Amino acid sequence: MTALLATGGRVLTPASRDATALAHENGLIVWAGSDAPGPALFPDAERLDLDGDWVAPAFVECLSTGLDGEESAGNGVVPAPVPGSHPLDAVDERIRAGDRVVLDAHEDPARIAGELTRLAGELGGPAVARCTPVLIGMSARIDDGTLAALAAVGAVLLLRPLVDDLDGCDLVRIAGSGVALAASTRVDAAVRPWDALRALTTVPGGRGLSPRAAFTALTRGARRAAGARDGTAGTLTPGAAATFARWRTGELAVVAADDAVQRWSTDPRSGVPPMPDLSGPDPVLRGLVVDGRATVLTR
Repeated sequence: MTALLATGGRVLTPASRDATALAHENGLIVWAGSDAPGPALFPDAERLDLDGDWVAPAFVECLSTGLDGEESAGNGVVPAPVPGSHPLDAVDERIRAGDRVVLDAHEDPARIAGELTRLAGELGGPAVARCTPVLIGMSARIDDGTLAALAAVGAVLLLRPLVDDLDGCDLVRIAGSGVALAASTRVDAAVRPWDALRALTTVPGGRGLSPRAAFTALTRGARRAAGARDGTAGTLTPGAAATFARWRTGELAVVAADDAVQRWSTDPRSGVPPMPDLSGPDPVLRGLVVDGRATVLTR
């Protein structure tokens, strides 16, 4: 497949804070950087002018059973389903078999942590981590000791910001514990990714994530919850799948998670990438590419 070189945009990639261009070939990102070297690096590539649009990893919905695929794609969301949830008494057997483990909010997180810790002591931490234990909708009920135990076995907390009551929840504390965060864009049968971002960043009576951390939970974190373990899924890193969305936005900004928290610096020199301003209208989807193939045409 011929490489495609897109220039003239604003690209969210770990490769460069100020990237304006990217190239993909055979379904993979092969380069991201500034406009100038692109044509020399890819002289035979098909060319695309991004016209100032913001290009970022596509939103990922891992609670995707029953979703309308066309509607999801039209909102810049791609599916990456996690398995159905399992009862706590099935965890031992599943981990010994090397299978995925998914537990929902009906289970006690402290008991889950205790069982996973016991298995890690018996089988080794990597054996448990390879099963990527996912806890769905438990964020408000987890104390620091339980968080530390879950982090030690590679667990993922899958938040449902448009379904669960996050009132009073300290997401900054949870993110700082070392537990990986994922998040769902879903409410009923619909996906609302920008509303999910807002909900994760504005927690009533608690502390929300920075827009960048919330976006990571809805992209890279959701990929991890779905079982990806390569460290690049859900990013625009060279070698990762060329799955991204193109958005028409206003100005981008660097916003801290909380005025009293310096975990995310607002200083441009910090290297924190700017994000769309969530206080304004939703960005407009102008294109969606999945594994290098356009599924929503630019409009």
